[in-house]
Amino acid sequence: MQSEAVKGLGRLRNAAILSFATSLLSLPSLGLFGGPESLAEDPFALLAALIWVLLFGLAILALGVAAWVFKVLGWWSMCRSGMRRFYCATRLAVLLGPVIGVALLIVGGAALFLEALRSGARVGGEPSPLPEESALAYVLPGLLVMAVANVVEGVSALDVGLITEVKALALGAAIYLVASLLQPVQLLASAFSSAALLGGARGWWSWVSSAVSLLASLLLAVGFHWARDRVIQSEAQREAAGTA
Repeated sequence: MQSEAVKGLGRLRNAAILSFATSLLSLPSLGLFGGPESLAEDPFALLAALIWVLLFGLAILALGVAAWVFKVLGWWSMCRSGMRRFYCATRLAVLLGPVIGVALLIVGGAALFLEALRSGARVGGEPSPLPEESALAYVLPGLLVMAVANVVEGVSALDVGLITEVKALALGAAIYLVASLLQPVQLLASAFSSAALLGGARGWWSWVSSAVSLLASLLLAVGFHWARDRVIQSEAQREAAGTA
C-alpha cells in the first residue's frame, strides 16, 4: 500500500531530524567551561556545567525517545506497505533492540557493582574498581544488541534508498552503518579511561563519532524526504495512467 509507504517514510524522516538534533546536542561541550581544571577552581563554573549537563541530558533523552518512537512507527508502516518483508524484521529490531540493550546494560551495571563490592570484601577494604577487561564483559552484551539493531535498521534504510533510487538516502544509510559500528566504541571510550581502549584519543574519537552521526542523520532526513516524494509521484503517475 503506497499510502503506508508514504506515511512510513515521513515518520522515518522525522526520526532522522530528531536524531540529528540529538547528535548535535551530544557534541562535546566541556570546553565551553574551560576544562576540568578551571571547573575545580571555580564553584560557579562547576555549578553552571552541572546545570548544562542536566538540561542537555534531559533534552537529549527526550529527543532520543521521540526519535525512537518515530522509527518504530515508521518501520511499522513500511512493513504494512508490503515493499519488503524484511522491513517487518526491522520493525522488531528497532522496537526491541534498544529495550533489550538498555535492560542488559542495567543488569550488567548492577552485576558489576556487586562484583566490585565482593572484591572489596575479599581484601577487607574499600570496594576497588575491577580491571577494565572484566568490566567490559558486563556492558558489552547490551552494546552489541543495540549495535545489531542499528545495523539491521541501516541495511533496511540502504535498501529503501536503492529501491527509490535516492542516492542521498543510500549514502546516509551507509554512513549510518559506520556510525552504528562506532557508537559502541564511543560509549566504551566514555566509560573507561584506560589506554587499552583508545588511549589519549578518547576526545578525538568522540568528536569523529558525533560528526559521523550528524552527517548520517542529515542525509537520512533528506533522503527519506526525497524517497517519500518519489513514492508520491509514482502513485500520482499510476493513478493518471489508470484514468487515461
